[in-house]
Amino acid sequence: MNKNLEAMSKRELIELITRNKKEMIKYVNKYLEEEEKQDILRTVLLKLSHEFKTPLNSIIGFSDILKMRASSIEDYRCLNNISHSSKHLLALIQDLLDVTRSQYKPLELSKTRFNTREVISNIMSGFHGVEFNYTLSDINLYADETRFKQVIYNLISNAVKFNKEKEPIQILTYIDKDFVFEVTDKGDGIGEGEKEVIFNFFAQVNDDVKKRKIGCGVGLSLCKSIVEAHGGHISVDSIVNQGSTFKFSIPILNG
Repeated sequence: MNKNLEAMSKRELIELITRNKKEMIKYVNKYLEEEEKQDILRTVLLKLSHEFKTPLNSIIGFSDILKMRASSIEDYRCLNNISHSSKHLLALIQDLLDVTRSQYKPLELSKTRFNTREVISNIMSGFHGVEFNYTLSDINLYADETRFKQVIYNLISNAVKFNKEKEPIQILTYIDKDFVFEVTDKGDGIGEGEKEVIFNFFAQVNDDVKKRKIGCGVGLSLCKSIVEAHGGHISVDSIVNQGSTFKFSIPILNG
């Protein structure tokens, strides 16, 4: 191990990781204790995420201006794709910031009453070309609507990403004392060992294809933080090569 690295302060390590992300994260994973590792990586992510937001906001702003000046349908389509993709990336960065902050303190909630069927239907309509089999109960929920949308979008997006081609996504909501949401895909499924870490922030994964699909746990970790901030519970049932069902419940009266 490099003695210079051993002697570095936390601040120096953060700066070095920020400049040399890939190699230094390998070092952090290999040599640092778990608590110290998590603290440093969270700090790096907060720093990087804030740095990414400024240029992305510029890209979104200028592409939207150019859309209004587009001289052809093709130009407008290209600029709209740039704007849409940039906004999606900005939303992912915000998710990363949210889940990173949630490791330090509980998420702040702004609760209102809303209709879950309307919210979920609107989110589903944004997944073009995806077949859904669904039963959405007409349920009014007192919760943070923005955070609720984050959970629903992340879980549906996850199911769509890993679902087998031409298989429908199953979605179900109902009341079992609490409000319950379930989404089922027919994808590769998740092994028993992976179920234990899939909701963890910075879940450790190997390089094989199946585990790479799980990713680093940011989206699912955010879902877990949001659901638990509402006093709820999230879980997964899965069979390898058959698919997965992600399920969460939230008390209907959270006030």
